[in-house]
Amino acid sequence: MATVLLFAVFLLSARFTARAQDSTTVSPTTSTAAFGQQLAETEENMGRLQNQVDRLSSMVETLLSSVDSLSAELSEEKNRRAQLEQNLTQELQETQLQSQRCCPASTTPTPPAEADCAAYKASGQTTSGVYTLSSGVEVYCDMDTAEGGWTVIQRRLDGSVPFNRTWEEYKQGFGDKDGEYWLGNEDIHNMTSQRNYMLRVDLVDWESQTAFAEYSTFRVSNESDGYRLHISGYSGDAGDAMTRHSLNGRMFSTMDRDNDDWSDHCSQEYGQGGWWFQRCSQSLLNGRYLGNCRDSCSHVQGVVWYHWRGWRYSLKSVSMKIRP
Repeated sequence: MATVLLFAVFLLSARFTARAQDSTTVSPTTSTAAFGQQLAETEENMGRLQNQVDRLSSMVETLLSSVDSLSAELSEEKNRRAQLEQNLTQELQETQLQSQRCCPASTTPTPPAEADCAAYKASGQTTSGVYTLSSGVEVYCDMDTAEGGWTVIQRRLDGSVPFNRTWEEYKQGFGDKDGEYWLGNEDIHNMTSQRNYMLRVDLVDWESQTAFAEYSTFRVSNESDGYRLHISGYSGDAGDAMTRHSLNGRMFSTMDRDNDDWSDHCSQEYGQGGWWFQRCSQSLLNGRYLGNCRDSCSHVQGVVWYHWRGWRYSLKSVSMKIRP
């Protein structure tokens, strides 16, 4: 603003200076009175110019003073805002601290892990699903079938998980606990060696008909004994395809480990799944999932329970589950 005013003063000064020079360039015949009149006009104009400069200078001073005042007010407002934020933060912290002292957050206690699904059922759990046992092993608990409380050790549903596995894979277990899986021979041994368990086998065919077999005694020995099967006490409507063919006392076999009583290799020859064999078996729940080929499936290659649907029928779904 000050620069603009000074420029205006310069222009006015140049204008009047030029006029003064023009007025002094007179012929010798110009009268002394005319020159005096021009000089008086010039002085009058210079007076008016000075008045304008004074007014402009006063306006500049007023504006500068206003700017200083506004800057001071803005600074004070920033300080007040910072102080207000600090006060609000302190009040919020004090309120939270008082709330914690007065009413500590409530926590829902985690129910203790149980030894098996029967123990979960006894503790009030009634929903089927995946649970973690006290051993740290995850299992699917069937809380619906035959009063529930069943720990599922094997399940076939749709063929999404291949069961042609090695000895080590059957030892450790494989698959999806929400879907198809084998729990693992080591975990099955650890569970069944702690207490007496019964086994239930549920079968479903492609016409949605169902059958079951129960065995009052079910135990699997350790690896050094070949995960030998101890089973007895059949009941149910599916037919006895495990003790009738004398699988009791038989060791477990897989494609890469032959523990059967046959001169050939039952696991490699029939279904490629891990199972307990004598001279092979009338049950093969870990065989190949062949789908809906009904009675025309390859001989003893699918998911087989001979005493219900015969050698050439591969079942739609099966599950093995244990309960004390």
